[in-house]
Amino acid sequence: MAGTNTSYDEFVLNFRIEEDVEVAQNEMTVFNYEFVGNRTTCILVESEEERTLQYTIPATLPLEQFLRKQLYKGEFLSILSNILNQLIYFEENQMSFNKLLLNVHYMYIELSTLDIQLIYMPVQRKFADCNVTEFIQTFISKVRFANMACVECVEKLLKYLDSKLMFDLDEFYHYVLTLEEEMIQEDSVDKNAPADDTPTSIEYNNPIPYLVRMRTNELIPIIKTEFLIGKSADADYQITDNRRVSRRHATFRISNGECYIRDHNSTNHTFVNGKLIQPEFEIMLANNDYIRMGDEEFKFWIR
Repeated sequence: MAGTNTSYDEFVLNFRIEEDVEVAQNEMTVFNYEFVGNRTTCILVESEEERTLQYTIPATLPLEQFLRKQLYKGEFLSILSNILNQLIYFEENQMSFNKLLLNVHYMYIELSTLDIQLIYMPVQRKFADCNVTEFIQTFISKVRFANMACVECVEKLLKYLDSKLMFDLDEFYHYVLTLEEEMIQEDSVDKNAPADDTPTSIEYNNPIPYLVRMRTNELIPIIKTEFLIGKSADADYQITDNRRVSRRHATFRISNGECYIRDHNSTNHTFVNGKLIQPEFEIMLANNDYIRMGDEEFKFWIR
């Protein structure tokens, strides 16, 4: 049985365990070391009523929630390589994959780094067998692709998996790293290519700015140079379930690679990191800034 408490950048997850279940202290110690971006910690909490494994998870969103947005190739490969690298860590430390909760519902992501937090159960009991190949295929099937580059990358991965009679974790991890290196080289070539003076419509590649609506954990991509938030029907992101948000509350503006916010003389004002911003005066945003419109809170994230 599990329960979850959340804050802006931390989840606390509790799993109740039976009285006769033994906790593997050596496994808990190894899991509690920081490794490959995983900074989740686990402790045993005991009372007269129950025993629980309590996990403190430094992350912004459940991975399941993050996967509702479309992923770019770099995001997808970064997440996948992070997961694989952690699996190698568990394998090298003789920690059974069967004790990992390899399910995106129990995996968490820190938006600023794309670090993934996995949950490991350090207890002496029987677990169902874990099929890593099946997990990877299921994970890939949940990805929504932002462009053809990501689709082509996924096709390569699936062909690779289909071509192997036996799955080798280390080999597959290094294949993913090869794809990441190819992407970096392609990006370098594109940046050095001659500029084309033909006018084009604005198109966002990585990095792309997002808002995280804290109350719902919804990811909101800022996909226009002028992005309006409010109750109005013409708002780019419409909030109809909060009376303290004005019809045309605030606009986000993208210019020269920076994002600015402007309050439209809203009734309940706009705040950045707790400071009131003056109406119709633009404030430049930084990664991980907190924004409050009335009492509706957001986190600004750019990746």
